Amino acid sequence: WQLRSPPSLDFSRTLMTVMALGEWHDVALRVTNTGTRHVTIELHDGHPASCEVAHLPVTMSLPPGRWLQHAYRCRPTLRGDIEFAPHHVHVLGPTGLVHRFWRPGTADTARVFPNFRAVSKHALMGFSRHGAMAGVHLRRRRGHGLEFHQLREFRDGDSLRQVDWKSVSRRRQLISREFREERNQRVVLAIDCGRRMHARDGDRSLLDRSLDAALLLSYMALRQGDAVGVQTFSGASRWLPPVGGQRALRSILRTVYDLQSTSAPSDYEEAAKSLGARQPRRALVVVLTNLRDDDSADLPRLLAPLRRRHLVLVASLKDPAISACLREPVGDFDRALRRAAAVEHRARRRAAHQLLQQQGVAVVDVEPAELPAALVHRYLEIKRAGLL
Repeated sequence: WQLRSPPSLDFSRTLMTVMALGEWHDVALRVTNTGTRHVTIELHDGHPASCEVAHLPVTMSLPPGRWLQHAYRCRPTLRGDIEFAPHHVHVLGPTGLVHRFWRPGTADTARVFPNFRAVSKHALMGFSRHGAMAGVHLRRRRGHGLEFHQLREFRDGDSLRQVDWKSVSRRRQLISREFREERNQRVVLAIDCGRRMHARDGDRSLLDRSLDAALLLSYMALRQGDAVGVQTFSGASRWLPPVGGQRALRSILRTVYDLQSTSAPSDYEEAAKSLGARQPRRALVVVLTNLRDDDSADLPRLLAPLRRRHLVLVASLKDPAISACLREPVGDFDRALRRAAAVEHRARRRAAHQLLQQQGVAVVDVEPAELPAALVHRYLEIKRAGLL
């Protein structure tokens, strides 16, 4: 008889509207008893199925006029827009033999971004300190470069080519020109969203790993004074022209946070054509994809329109399944066959990369977890070599 109607309870939920993929976040639930009788409930939140949760469900006993608050932890495992549905509530009867199911509350939405907290940590630690921790050694190159920085007194070890003879004649002392890596250049990230990027590396997809590397490279390039743009292909078609400045990283995050891999094949030809039309000025084009051993026949031809105007860098992720097979001990004939097939696959893949390099395309081929540091390393090498 007491359960014939829902009790007089008010529910509210407090959560972050922007979450980071793979990070734990707190969600607070508050329940207020506005009625005149004591109520006991079992509360479970309507969290998305793509989120892992801890400290749910919870049993609450609320006297009249009192409120209770419970915080649980939520860990999103998929990027994009997620929805928290109304709560799941079991109102318990006085004897515990009967309960009433109830869905009170309202729906709330949140956005799950790539793990931008790691990028924020890099910014807080400082540029040089981050480089040492991530395995990226950053240093300002002096004496050789592309962009004039300043005049200073000649130092031991300076090349005679650095000497500014006009200044020497005026001041009657040796003066050197100091250079730094050229700024105001453009980096365009071409992100493959095709079916190749759906492979998993642990609990993360190859597309997730690529986005982590893209964010770190964007952060580094923006700190270097370059502009960063984004194009996606073989899935959702998005284009962000190269932008620089303090708000550029936020624009990049909003462009890529909800990207998902699709069943479409990787269409490098269409990506090269559209990027060539959208980006007429020379840029470093970083193609984030998963090359296969059979790409060596067509890929150099498909990337030819880009190579004529831009510097192309292909960042390819090694297949985690192939890497696991190569690490697996050979204990029987079936494992020996798998090992032989994996070795042949790697050999053909390496040959495809060498063919790309012969055609003037730079290649980074690493394990998914190693891609961010390796990609930044290569970017800095390109900057110091003045290839742009």
